[in-house]
Amino acid sequence: MYDDWFEDDESNNRHQTVVRLVRESARSWPECRPADTAVLLFGPDDDDEEAVQPPAGQPRWEPPAEHTAYLTALDEALDRGEDVLTLIADLVDRRERERGLIFMTLGATVIGDQLFCSERHSQNYQTPEPTHEVEPLTATGSPERLGRTAAAWFEEIMNRPIVSSCPVVGGGYRFVPPGTALTPGHRWVRNGRE
Repeated sequence: MYDDWFEDDESNNRHQTVVRLVRESARSWPECRPADTAVLLFGPDDDDEEAVQPPAGQPRWEPPAEHTAYLTALDEALDRGEDVLTLIADLVDRRERERGLIFMTLGATVIGDQLFCSERHSQNYQTPEPTHEVEPLTATGSPERLGRTAAAWFEEIMNRPIVSSCPVVGGGYRFVPPGTALTPGHRWVRNGRE
């Protein structure tokens, strides 16, 4: 299993073009193993239209405003019976790889001729997280354009150096500019010197 990045054997020709272009790029991403990537196809049967309502008195979850267009396009595509392709890449703490410590999940979703890239929830993969340090990206075009755009977006983030202020799960992961010296009390998590 995981012999190659973004393994896929179920998508249609249009989606396969996007997957192929991102896979070719992924082979050069630092500190990203094939097991850190996935291809997911969501169809109409995966639509969670009957979402569980929160208990009385608790606020209903509202998606971040910057993801409204994505969530609307996703719902409309599933309502029309279309399959939706999502490519997932996890940012994994290199020292905690054996424990499977994923501190950020990135997703690129193709809906028709649209591409939506953003940080994603690490368990359902379709729900965008509020924007922190990863700027969401949208694009439209041919499968070739969408594949190249998604590959460039993933690659830019995968190349960012990341430090942590403490080794505890969820403890202060942040991107730093390339060439930044390691601050005392921090450790390199990805793309830094050992």
